[in-house]
Amino acid sequence: MTENSFAFRLKELLEHHKLTLQAVGTALGISRTAVHKWTRGGEIDYANLRKLADFLKVNWIWLRYGEEALQDVQQTQVVELPMTDLRRRYTAEIMESETRMKLAQEGARIVTWEWNLISDELTYSPNVEAVYGWQVIRNEDFWVHLPPEDVEMLQALYSKTLLEGEGCECDFRIYRPDGEMRWIASRATVVRDSAGRAVKMVGISMDNTERKVAEEQLRNSEERFRAIFELAWGALAYIDPDGTWQRVNGSFCELLGYSAETLYGMTFQQLTHPDDLAANLQLLQRLLAGEIERYEVEKRVRHKQGHYIWVRARTALQRRQDGQPQHLISVFEDIGAERQERERLQARIEALEAQRGASQA
Repeated sequence: MTENSFAFRLKELLEHHKLTLQAVGTALGISRTAVHKWTRGGEIDYANLRKLADFLKVNWIWLRYGEEALQDVQQTQVVELPMTDLRRRYTAEIMESETRMKLAQEGARIVTWEWNLISDELTYSPNVEAVYGWQVIRNEDFWVHLPPEDVEMLQALYSKTLLEGEGCECDFRIYRPDGEMRWIASRATVVRDSAGRAVKMVGISMDNTERKVAEEQLRNSEERFRAIFELAWGALAYIDPDGTWQRVNGSFCELLGYSAETLYGMTFQQLTHPDDLAANLQLLQRLLAGEIERYEVEKRVRHKQGHYIWVRARTALQRRQDGQPQHLISVFEDIGAERQERERLQARIEALEAQRGASQA
């Protein structure tokens, strides 16, 4: 620290006015740590420099840059330029651009923020209270409204980001004044000065609650479906229109003796008895063409041990929103015993008819 430095002049003024670091921090609405950094040569942003100079009743140029800089400014003549058409158009474009940006930001409920790592000052866009539910001026105003586990996660992420100097993305929860919890999606990046020092972290945040709720509902729905799918008494399968097994439940695996992983590498055509395949594919083509809504077929399918078993397959088609086929939904029923009984009865009928014919001859 030299006598012609901002830090030296600030320390002299504090000693002259008998002011503590805490007193200055309180007057400026910042932390004592930030003021301490300034007295050790830390950078100060323009807004805080002006407030500090007003509080200490000194010229802000002298405070920041010294006596020579102040004299240079005082000796410089101010040149007032006329408002030309070019300047008018440029000013109008800037105002229009800023207005559009503000409307887009407020409409999308996007909060912008900037954390000065030198002064520890935190600056949020004016719509922060509308999104977060709270006015945020200092870091302390932010952390107290987050669940402890989210505070720990976020602080660890920021520390890692500052260390590695890369951007970060995260979701965190914040409690509004009425106790409602909202999800916030945030992205941030580190800004460095010409010497490569991390001086700021800037970011954007937006309310992400609706997407999180939708994801949770979808997750719960999928879990309920999975439970129903697995606990169903019948053998169920989702099949791609090309015949590839997409998803099978435990009952289906027990029926054929294959593991789900093995089946996912196969097609129903590979397991269907060659003599039954043509009729099955004909029904499938009619289903895909929209001629029928579902079909039922009795056929033989190959068990893992090599023998064929008789099943009754009831199949429907699930389509996408654009009408294109998404997958087949099939329920398989083991009808081996039923077929045996049917064949026994048929054989008995044929035997009785043969006896009747012989007695009439």
